[in-house]
Amino acid sequence: MSPYRQVFAAPGTVLVAVAGVVARMGHFMTVLGTVLFVSATTGSYGLAGAVAAGYALAYAAVSPVTSRLVDRIGCRRVLVPATVCTTGARVALLVAVWAHASAPVLVTLAAAAGGSTPAIGSLVRARWSRLYRGSPLLHPALSFESVMEETILVVGPVAVTALAGWVDPSAGLIAAVVLATAGLAALAVGMKGDARSVAAQPSGDAIRGLGPLLAAFAAVAVATITVEVAVVASTEPAAAGWILATMALSSALCGLWYGVRRWRRPPRDRLMWTVALLAVTSLGFAAAPNVPALFAAAALFGLTLAPTFIDGFAVVHETVPAHRLTEGLTWMTTAAGVGIAVGSATAGQVVDARGTTVTFLVATGFAAAAVPTARFATT
Repeated sequence: MSPYRQVFAAPGTVLVAVAGVVARMGHFMTVLGTVLFVSATTGSYGLAGAVAAGYALAYAAVSPVTSRLVDRIGCRRVLVPATVCTTGARVALLVAVWAHASAPVLVTLAAAAGGSTPAIGSLVRARWSRLYRGSPLLHPALSFESVMEETILVVGPVAVTALAGWVDPSAGLIAAVVLATAGLAALAVGMKGDARSVAAQPSGDAIRGLGPLLAAFAAVAVATITVEVAVVASTEPAAAGWILATMALSSALCGLWYGVRRWRRPPRDRLMWTVALLAVTSLGFAAAPNVPALFAAAALFGLTLAPTFIDGFAVVHETVPAHRLTEGLTWMTTAAGVGIAVGSATAGQVVDARGTTVTFLVATGFAAAAVPTARFATT
């Protein structure tokens, strides 16, 4: 029996995994769906960006608090009210956009929707840890989650854009609401019987040993989004989309292989090397003389992405106390989100000022900076 079949042999695991994928698809589709719907309705991309930012920033700010609550009182007791609140806020946002409500109202409703959305990936990863902590099956379980997120990041934007362009400007955001609600509701059912991580313990103010790992992942996220921005600026939109899809496919396939491989060294020992490989392979973009070479660079770079994130989340499982695991995993996704925000804001400016080759080298610089940080995080 393959490791992945063994992972899903436990009762309830298929429901939780599928629900997690569906809910995350809705979450990741929300930002772009909001931009497309609000801009089409109001004619203002500035307002659309502000509304989408309200959702994303509120999610980043509140989700660690929500995850700490999950660790303290249990997943299902948080998921049920969170699902009701985020669904209500999402529907209200749709109605407000249709009604041409004022900018403060739209931003407030978007923030309410984002702030009431739990960190879905962290909830699912924490459940895998409760099932398979100390078992060889934890590694393929975490690998599966990373591969699913890579797939969602590719499929989600394509689906939103297609729905908004071919059906109606609101269709992408409506689909996001339906998927998020259905996924969260199914996840609440699947988590039935899940207690809190362990018996209640004092939570403390900070999770020791997590800071360097968060810094490393923020730097990796900056490097990754900088590469993506530079790819888009380097060629035509259609070609850029296929290049980024190649990178995501390469990462997903390598992640599946990485998950079934039995490694002699633990994730703590592997993380620095996967980050180092990511930095080295990122040099291929700056050296690429044409579009075919960019495809090759993307495929090579993608091979290092999933292993880096798989090992990083695995180190969190080793570092963070069991009674704060969901919160620790959420801080990782928050760090990556901060990195994406910083990288998105700066990469475009570098492209305008210095061109794409320099921008690719900036990405390599951030990836290289993550190597010693990752090393420090695992000592």
